[in-house]
Amino acid sequence: MPLSLPAPLLPFGNLLRTSARDLLQVDAPLWVTRAPGCLDAVGGPGEAFGSASITVATTRAVFSGIQNREDDKIFIRFIRPKSHGGDQEWSGVLSDIYTKKGPPRSLAVLRDMFETADAPWMMKMMATMIGLRRTHQLNTPKVGFVLIVWDNLPDIPGMGGREAVSVSTAMAFKASTGLDIKRVDGIRVARAVSYGEKEVFGVSLPMTKTLTCALAQPGTVLHIEHGLDPKMHWVPLPDQSQMVAIDTGFGVAVPEQDRAAAEAGAAMGLEHLNKALKAAKEDEVGGWGMIAPSKFEGGLRNHVPTKENGREWLKKFPKVDELVREAVDSEHGYRERALSEHQCREAGRARRLVLHFSEHARTKREELLAESGRVLNSSHRSLREKCSITHDGVAAFQKKITDVGRKGGLFGSRMAEAGESSIVLVFAHATGPLRVRELAAEFAKEANTRCQVFPCNGQGGVLSGWWEGILEPPAPPKKVEPDDAEESAKA
Repeated sequence: MPLSLPAPLLPFGNLLRTSARDLLQVDAPLWVTRAPGCLDAVGGPGEAFGSASITVATTRAVFSGIQNREDDKIFIRFIRPKSHGGDQEWSGVLSDIYTKKGPPRSLAVLRDMFETADAPWMMKMMATMIGLRRTHQLNTPKVGFVLIVWDNLPDIPGMGGREAVSVSTAMAFKASTGLDIKRVDGIRVARAVSYGEKEVFGVSLPMTKTLTCALAQPGTVLHIEHGLDPKMHWVPLPDQSQMVAIDTGFGVAVPEQDRAAAEAGAAMGLEHLNKALKAAKEDEVGGWGMIAPSKFEGGLRNHVPTKENGREWLKKFPKVDELVREAVDSEHGYRERALSEHQCREAGRARRLVLHFSEHARTKREELLAESGRVLNSSHRSLREKCSITHDGVAAFQKKITDVGRKGGLFGSRMAEAGESSIVLVFAHATGPLRVRELAAEFAKEANTRCQVFPCNGQGGVLSGWWEGILEPPAPPKKVEPDDAEESAKA
C-alpha cells in the first residue's frame, strides 16, 4: 500500500488533514479519487447521431476521499464554491438510504428524507449510486463510511463540473465496496453516471463530457464519434502547442433555451430530410454528421425549411422520437437550414482538426498549426452566424486573440461549451500562454471583469486519478531501553 500521495492529489491530501480531520482517521486506510473538468474544442451543441467532437480536460478537478467505518454510520461532506451551492454536510445510517434487501430506497422516500434534512443535494450522490447499481458496478455497502468531496473547479458555470463530481464519487463508491478500482472501465462508469442522472433528475448528461472526465489523457484531445456505441481515441497535441482556457468573467454567455434551440432545430431539419428521402425511396440518415458538406450543398439542403415555427413542425411530425418532440418549443421560430448546416459542417471540422494534428506529427509543418487554429475560428464563426450563439464581451476578448494572431503564437480560438460559460478556448504555440495571460489582464481592466486562465492538460480520473493508502502513518512504537524495561517490570 503506497504511503505518499501522487503530486496531483497533494492539495486534496492537505485539505483532508485540515478540513476533514474531525471525520476521517488520517492514520487508517482510505481511498482518494479525482476527475478533471473539461471543455469542448470543436463539436456540438448536442451529440447527434453520426456527429463528432473534440474535447480537452482541465488541470482543475473534483476530488473525493472515502473511508469505511466499523459501524453503520454515514458522514458526507461536500466542499464546493458558492456558485455551485456552497459547502454542505449530511449524516445518517445505512438503513436511511438502503433497504434490508440491499437496493436503495425509493426515490420518493429519499427525496422526502433529504428535503426534510435540508440536504436536497444528496440526491446527486444517490444518482451516482443508483446508476452504478443499475449497471452492476456497485456492491451494497456492508459498513458505514465517510465521504469528503471537494469541488476544486473554478467558481464559474460549466467546465463539466456536474460530470466531474459524478465520475469522482462513482470511483470512490466502487472502491469502498471492495471492487477493484484498478480494473474500472471508464466507459461503463460514464454510462452509469448518465443512467443515474437520467433516472433521478431526468437530465441527459453529455456523454462527451462524462467520457472526458473519466478517460482524458494529458497532452491529448479526445476525439469522439457519436452513435449507439461512441467510438473514441486520443489524439496527441502537436509538439510545441497547447490548449488554454480563459474565463472572461461574464458567467453564462448564452441562455440555456438558446443553446437547446440550436440542437433541436437541427433535429427538426433532419426529420424533413428523412421524410424526403423516404418519399424518394432512398436510405434515411441517422444524423447530419453522416452527410458530407458537398452533398448538403448539392441539394439536400433544399429539403429543409429556412425557418419554421415549433408548433407548425409538431403538427407535421406527430410520430417522431419523443425526445425530439420534447425538445421543440412550440412558440419558438427555428432557423432549421442554418442549424442543420452547422451540425453537418461541425462534424467535418472535428475530423479535420484530427487530420491536421496527425499530419503535423508526421511532417512537423508549422502551417498545419495555423490550419488547426482556423478550424477553431471557423467553428466559432458558425456558432455565431448559424446558431446565434454569441456574446459581445466574449467577442471583444476574441478580437484581441485574433489581432495578436499567428505572429504572437495564437493560432485560433472558440467560445467553449456553446455559451454555457463565458470561457474561450485558445489553440496556441507553447510560448502562447504568456501572451494570453497578458491579454487577459489587459481585458479585465478594460471590461471591468475578472479573467482567469486555466491550462488544459488534465488526466481522466479512471486512468490514474485514484489512490489507496494512509495519509499519516502511525508513529512506530517507541524503542524501550534495557534500564527502562527493568523499571517497567518492577512497577
